[in-house]
Amino acid sequence: MDSSKILVILLFFCCFNNIYSYFTLPGQCPDVLYYLQEDFRLADFYGKWYQSYHYSSDGQNQNNCSSMELMTRPSGIYLNISRVDRGLFHRFSVGKLDIPVKVDDAARLDLIFGFKNAPRRLKTRRYPFHVLATNYKYYATVYTCQYSPLIDKHYVYVWVLSRHHTLNEVSKELALKPLREIGIKDSDLLKDEFDKCEPKYYEDFPAEPLTFRFPVPI
Repeated sequence: MDSSKILVILLFFCCFNNIYSYFTLPGQCPDVLYYLQEDFRLADFYGKWYQSYHYSSDGQNQNNCSSMELMTRPSGIYLNISRVDRGLFHRFSVGKLDIPVKVDDAARLDLIFGFKNAPRRLKTRRYPFHVLATNYKYYATVYTCQYSPLIDKHYVYVWVLSRHHTLNEVSKELALKPLREIGIKDSDLLKDEFDKCEPKYYEDFPAEPLTFRFPVPI
């Protein structure tokens, strides 16, 4: 067997194992369109948000001090997601927002990431970014889900966002309401801490977004 075939087999094996460890919930993504924020206004969503709580269906908890901020560039509107990985590395991921054409779909956003050095099928990656609830001034709840037909499982990540490092109890209740309705328990959420946000290393180039997974099938 020549080296090129061996390389393909190894790449497939690695990708398959990664998918299997990330995509942990059985079946397809649940339909959350009924729970989207009504009359969502993107202009009011601008500014910085802090991740107060998060839920990851694969149990990941590798970063803290996470935040996101909308940016306007000549080529469109982008979302910068920054974080501190393992308390050591400050990293960020920048994705372009795909703005829905229909007003009724305003909260049904997608994020598009581009990676120049990735394999051809992974250079451009598109992920759901659905706003379930927000009052724009205090809290927001954002949901993403990806399905792998390769293993018939899906992966979910949820942000509970705040305009400040802490989320008051009233805003927290309103933010968690749609999550309870789609079956995510309060006990499933992990609280983010902002008392150790001075990393040892800063990286000045975009990194892989930990809150999303590779699109499938591979």
